[in-house]
Amino acid sequence: MALLEVNNLRVGFKTDDGFVSAVNGLSYLVESGSTLGIVGESGSGKSVNALSIMRLIPMPPGRIDGGTIMLRGENLLAKSEPEMRKIRGKDIAMIFQDPMTSLNPVLTVGDQISEAVSLHLKLNKKDSLTKTVDMLRLVRIPLPEKRVREYPHQLSGGMRQRVMIAMALSCDPDVLIADEPTTALDVTIQAQIIDLMNEMQQRLGSAIVMITHDLGVVAETCKNVLVMYAGNMIEYGSATQIFETPRHPYTMGLLASVPRLDDRDHGRLVPIDGQPPNLLRLPAGCSFAPRCKYAMPICSEPVPLYDFGDGHVARCFLYDARTEGERTLAVETRPQVVDSIPDAPATVVAAT
Repeated sequence: MALLEVNNLRVGFKTDDGFVSAVNGLSYLVESGSTLGIVGESGSGKSVNALSIMRLIPMPPGRIDGGTIMLRGENLLAKSEPEMRKIRGKDIAMIFQDPMTSLNPVLTVGDQISEAVSLHLKLNKKDSLTKTVDMLRLVRIPLPEKRVREYPHQLSGGMRQRVMIAMALSCDPDVLIADEPTTALDVTIQAQIIDLMNEMQQRLGSAIVMITHDLGVVAETCKNVLVMYAGNMIEYGSATQIFETPRHPYTMGLLASVPRLDDRDHGRLVPIDGQPPNLLRLPAGCSFAPRCKYAMPICSEPVPLYDFGDGHVARCFLYDARTEGERTLAVETRPQVVDSIPDAPATVVAAT
């Protein structure tokens, strides 16, 4: 059984302009000891999905319209707020995107970590401080006995991020959600943070949900990858499948827009044309169709999920038996994606 399983999650927000559908029928699962990477452009619903798992969506204006979020077989959406307070930090924890705005500026970093420790582990003040110093030492912050008495503004960006990791891991959570944990950090610090998270996962056996724009981080750390667009999954597979044989044109576009070390010809990067859709007025059928070079009339219909084997699935009519002619045209006009478009149609496993 999966440790964390999200089924048909739907989340939206009421605004002055109308109702915004931020997450539209999202489903995935995460197993113990594995890392799931969630990628996509800004506005694709990655962080809303994470906040929904933590039950931190402000209501109102937010609203969870349907679905389930199962943690060890229990639906988090059915939990009361007092029950969620016991779960947050202990069973499931989150590293937020910007530690400078997530950490309380008027409390020392030691106070902020020890608060979670004393709440969930029921330790007294002295033992909580000892545990806090040990956590700072564990995340390789120098002079932890001194740093524990300092405030967030006295630390560098990399050290603040380490404090966030120490806080998230202080109670040995089963699931760790990392929302852009390396954003705004230089490359050297990014590598150190990633190494630290991998080390902590091996030591604690936690499952990690890694939300990021950085495909390099995904390739280095994640076992499986979920590609989101307009609030839903459009492709899912192992990291090897996603990077070597992407199936959805959006996934291909993401990979084509990133420089590669093995590109000896130094070819130009290929941006994805257009802008993400307006979530107030999502197009019928495939949300990516207005930006897709392979768009067909059938793309205005609900897109089913196509199975390519070994857990690799994608939502795209290029792999439907009814579009064989268009699939052949795609191969002829875009030879660089020949390996990504199979000769035979894929198996339909689910409809949207």
